[in-house]
Amino acid sequence: GGKARAEGRGDTLAQASDSLVPRTYELTEFLVDVLGVTDVGAYFPHKVTYHPSCHGLRMLGLGDRPRRLLEAVKGLELVELPGAEECCGFGGTFAVKNPDVSTAMGADKIHNSLSTGAEVLCGADNSCLMHLGGMLRRQDAPQRTLHLAEILASTEEEPYA
Repeated sequence: GGKARAEGRGDTLAQASDSLVPRTYELTEFLVDVLGVTDVGAYFPHKVTYHPSCHGLRMLGLGDRPRRLLEAVKGLELVELPGAEECCGFGGTFAVKNPDVSTAMGADKIHNSLSTGAEVLCGADNSCLMHLGGMLRRQDAPQRTLHLAEILASTEEEPYA
């Protein structure tokens, strides 16, 4: 693991980062598991669909934490995203190395998202939101992307207008 590697090399930076890992949380993990909160007092009267990123699903193991937080937002109507667990096609350097495949995967995700009739495509991964948001804007689609944190912080009727 990382700790053995850091000690073996005597790498101070790696040792410092290894000590941070157990004290570092993703936002939804911190809210739900550490603070024990699912209702943060947000108000967002819009129809929303949620894209769980590959990183959130597989690497971070976020599970249902983001959905539990969204379900507690007053006024929010959460609608299922068809093919939710399918990759959006961004994947860091994947989009650079495989632009045609990345675009096709993003187009599938956008098609599914628009089919929900949601006003907002929400996610907890900025790279996915950048990729999908750019595709939506280029299509002049009637849907916008928002980070989950923006919705959880919302108390206004139109926070993104």
